[in-house]
Amino acid sequence: MASQARESAIGMAGNARDYAGTAREVASGRFEDARYWAAPRIDHAAVALEEQVAPRIAAMLAEMARRIDPAPPIVRRRGRMPMMVLLGGLAMGAVGFALYKRNARQWADTMSDTKDAVRGKVEHVRHRAQQTAQQAGETVEQKADELHNRMS
Repeated sequence: MASQARESAIGMAGNARDYAGTAREVASGRFEDARYWAAPRIDHAAVALEEQVAPRIAAMLAEMARRIDPAPPIVRRRGRMPMMVLLGGLAMGAVGFALYKRNARQWADTMSDTKDAVRGKVEHVRHRAQQTAQQAGETVEQKADELHNRMS
């Protein structure tokens, strides 16, 4: 009887190890779900900051600089170099913005594909956990019946 109890305890320890592995896999999937939930919200906040807050701050700083300037600016027409530098800077900014948007779209597409793969894995893990729980339940019931019959 002691050897049967020992075998039963060993079997339960194996089941506990399986449950721990399943719990780790499910927790990993939930962490990924949280990342999928947070990523678009952070991206939306970045876009809102770029489009709404940054222009206001720039205008405020320009107005402040104009107010504290002791002398009006002297306009000289010496050449086209400052205008070309300004246009070059604007062109570089436009290219940078276009690349940022393209990378953001690619990142969103990649995250969507990864999300689908992870959800499939989570469903597989849940199914395995249910099967293991059912098997463990049957094993415990069988052992309880055996012990009851022996004691009777």
